[in-house]
Amino acid sequence: MAESEEKLLNDYFQRIDVEAEEIPDVKLDAAIRKGMQQGSHKRFSFRKRYAVVALAVLAIALLIIVPWAHQMANPVRAQLPPKSWGQLEVFRPIIADNLTIKSALDAGMLKEVNVSSPEIDGIQWTVNGIMADRRGIVVLYTIQNNTDQKLQMIGLSLKKNQKNNYDLTGYSGFSNSNAQEAGSPGTTRMLEQIVWDKYREDLTDELNITLSLYPESKDPSRSSMDIKKLSVKIPLEDDNNYFKGEVVDLKDSLSIGGQKIKMDNVYIGPTGIYMRETFDKENTMRIFNMLSPKLVIGKGEHQEELMRVSGGSSVVGGLKTYIFHNDNMRLAEPIKLEVEGISALDQSKAELVINTETQQILKAPDNNLTISKRMENEEQGILLLDYFIPKDDMEALADSGFALDDNFVDSTGSGHWLGRVKDGYSRYKEFNEDSRGTTVTFFFNIGEEKLPQPLTFKFNSYPNKIKEKASIRIKQVARKSSEANQKPCSSY
Repeated sequence: MAESEEKLLNDYFQRIDVEAEEIPDVKLDAAIRKGMQQGSHKRFSFRKRYAVVALAVLAIALLIIVPWAHQMANPVRAQLPPKSWGQLEVFRPIIADNLTIKSALDAGMLKEVNVSSPEIDGIQWTVNGIMADRRGIVVLYTIQNNTDQKLQMIGLSLKKNQKNNYDLTGYSGFSNSNAQEAGSPGTTRMLEQIVWDKYREDLTDELNITLSLYPESKDPSRSSMDIKKLSVKIPLEDDNNYFKGEVVDLKDSLSIGGQKIKMDNVYIGPTGIYMRETFDKENTMRIFNMLSPKLVIGKGEHQEELMRVSGGSSVVGGLKTYIFHNDNMRLAEPIKLEVEGISALDQSKAELVINTETQQILKAPDNNLTISKRMENEEQGILLLDYFIPKDDMEALADSGFALDDNFVDSTGSGHWLGRVKDGYSRYKEFNEDSRGTTVTFFFNIGEEKLPQPLTFKFNSYPNKIKEKASIRIKQVARKSSEANQKPCSSY
C-alpha cells in the first residue's frame, strides 16, 4: 500500500477511535434500549428507526474496529511472540541493550546448545548459544576456570569440520563479558560476534569451534608454550537460522551535493544489517565519509533508530562496510537509511603537496592547514603540520582535523612509507587551545633520506562538510523471504 493511502487509513481509524471514546458503553446501551422501546409506538418514523439500527450497527462495529484500529495505529513491537530465554537468561546482563541479540533471543532465533569441552587442567569451555547467518555468527559461551591462575584469551577459531585445515575467517564485530577481566578464576560468561570476511552461500551441518588461551605469566615466552585449546562441535543440521535473511538489490542511489552514493551488498539477517558504500565514477568529489548515517525502522510515530554495531564498520579496498543492529522482532516493518551529508573534497584539492626542504605548502584544500612553527625544534625527518579549528566550530573539533595515507610519493613518482613517530604510531597529534580556537599539530615521520621535492600526500579524510540530508529505502514492506529468489552477494 502506498504511504499516502496508509496515512489516510490511519487517520480514518484514529477518528473512529476518538468517536468511540466519546460514546461510552452506558450511552450506547441506553440508546439501543430506548430505540427498542420506541419501536412499540405506531408513530415511530422511518428516520428514527434507521438511526436506531445505525447506532446498533455502530456499536457492534466499534467492538470490532476499535481494537483493530488500535493495533494499526499502535503496532506492537513484537511481531513474533516473545520467548523465554531458558538457560540463556544468565546472559541477559551481558547482552544488556544489544538490540540484535536481545530481539533474536526474544524471537527464538538464537539456538540454545550447551555443548561443553572436556576439562583440561581445571579449565572447561561451554558454548551455550549460537546464531549464524550468511554475514556473521554470534556465540554465547562460558569459561569455567577452576584454577587460581588468570588466563589470557587468544580468541575463537571456527572450522567446518575437524579435518578441514581452513578456518572460517572473519573479524571480531564486538565482544562483552560479565567479568572485569575475562579468564579470571571462576566463571566467565562471554558474548562474541564474528563478522565473516565475505558473504557465505552456506555454512555446514556442523561447526567446530576452538577457544585458545594460555595462563598469564611474567614470562611471555613461557606462557605461549602452554597454549590450551578447548574444542567443541556444534550440530547445525536442525538449525536453519543461517538460511534466514534477505539480500536487497537497491536500484536507487543517495544524491548529496550532486554526488552519487550507492549502497551495495545489502544483507538483512539475524546477526545484523550489512551494507557497503560505493561512489559513482562520474562524481567530481572525493568522498571520505557519510555524515551521521543511521537506519530507521518503522513509520510515523513508531520509528526507531537502529544503532551502529560497536566496531561496526570496516574498510576493504577503499570501500567502507557498515554494520547496523537489526530488530528481529520487527521483521515486517520498512527500513530506511538517513544521512546528514558527506565529508568530501573536490578531486583537484584531494592532495597535499609540500616542499619539505623549503618548508612550503604548495597545494592544500584551504588556509587552515599550515607548516607548524614547532618544526624548528623538531628532529630531522619529522614533518609537523598545524590544523586550526575556530572556537565556534565544535564539529570540526570533534573530527580532530584530517588524516593522510601512510604512503606518499616524491617528485619522481617513487613511493615511500611514513615511519613511526611517537609511541609506535605513524600518526600522532597534539592539541593546543587558546582564545581563538584549537590548533591540532600533526606529526609525520617522512624519514631522514633526502628525497626529490616536492612530496605529494593523499588525504584519507578532511573536515570539509556538505550538509544536505538524504535518505533511501533499504527495505520496503514485509514480504516473506525466499532463499530461492535471493541473489548471492559478491565478496566484501
